[in-house]
Amino acid sequence: MALRVAYITHYPELYGANRSMLDLLLELRQRGEVEPTVLLPRPGALTGVLDAAGVPWRIEPFKPWMSERHYSGRIHHRIGQYFRQERAVSARARENETLLPGIAQHLRDAGTEVIHANSSVVGIAPQLAKALGVPLVWHIRELPERQYLLHLDAGRRRYGAALRGADRLIAISDAVRQDIVRYTGTGSNITLIRNGVLHQARYAEVRAQCAERWTRTAPFTFVLVGLIHPSKGQVEAVEALALVRSERPEARLLIAGEGRDEELRSTIVRTGQEEAVELAGFVQDPHTIFARGHALLMCSRNEAMGRVTVEAMATGMPVIGHASGGTVELVHEGINGSLYPGGAAPLAERMLRMMEDPAKTKALGESASVLAEERFSIERYASRVLEVYRAVHSSKVK
Repeated sequence: MALRVAYITHYPELYGANRSMLDLLLELRQRGEVEPTVLLPRPGALTGVLDAAGVPWRIEPFKPWMSERHYSGRIHHRIGQYFRQERAVSARARENETLLPGIAQHLRDAGTEVIHANSSVVGIAPQLAKALGVPLVWHIRELPERQYLLHLDAGRRRYGAALRGADRLIAISDAVRQDIVRYTGTGSNITLIRNGVLHQARYAEVRAQCAERWTRTAPFTFVLVGLIHPSKGQVEAVEALALVRSERPEARLLIAGEGRDEELRSTIVRTGQEEAVELAGFVQDPHTIFARGHALLMCSRNEAMGRVTVEAMATGMPVIGHASGGTVELVHEGINGSLYPGGAAPLAERMLRMMEDPAKTKALGESASVLAEERFSIERYASRVLEVYRAVHSSKVK
């Protein structure tokens, strides 16, 4: 009999975490192993996809228990900002407390047997699991403080205690596993399961779709895909492109994504790269972007895993990645790409190296595709998560 699993996500856009959740629940539903329902705080692109797939969903305007904090001005301004943000934390907590009984009743009526929290940001998950008496699987897909510079509104101690209380924690990379242990201490019930990004049969298909890129290596185009955020390194990529174009003016940079783009746009103007940088905005199918490029830039600091890194690799694209977080688990020097320590100059040096030897760059891309196919199928990913569901459910039933 299919397990009834409630998936909780903190946002409705189709960025990496939600796309990985969709891959998981659709694969397990297709197998007849899971009856999914999705809770999210507001409608968006995700709800449209769920409707098309016939997956039930429900809007519940719960609030995250992490926030971005910004301080400016003199000390008295900063003190005032601190207290306003603390009041906002209390208000969000009260809103969640008010919503909790209704959400719990809805999930109870739906016969929910497992709760799957899709991010560390979903702070209501432990309370819901406790209210229903069902196991909590907490899928940690980010390094909240290091990657997104988030503030833990409940504090590190309470965050760690909540994680320890989950029936199972899933980490998407070893970098995430190590980050979890910073809060929980050793002995936590953590399972490492890397995301799958394509069904096994799709790998050959996407390779073929993108093979034409190597028949036209001019202009050589670097690609950067994902949320636009200071920690993601888009500004550094533009600064590196300016250095590259001082030697190879034909180089181009294609950036896909939405977010905090003010500094990015000003950097493009400041460095005179208006004609060389294309801002494509949010793109639902990143493969349309990958097909136009020759190498992926993964400039994110402390990336948890980098779904987009594996997706690009699958198409036969090599990667230049920042040597931090989960990126070092995916990119191997001289095998499927190159790592750089940070800074526009080291990044530019590696970009030039890829431009100067297209044949070697193509070979790196071919190796990247083989690695992606061997390690990151949706089938393997879903099977591993299903093992977790069965284990926590059987343990709770006993």
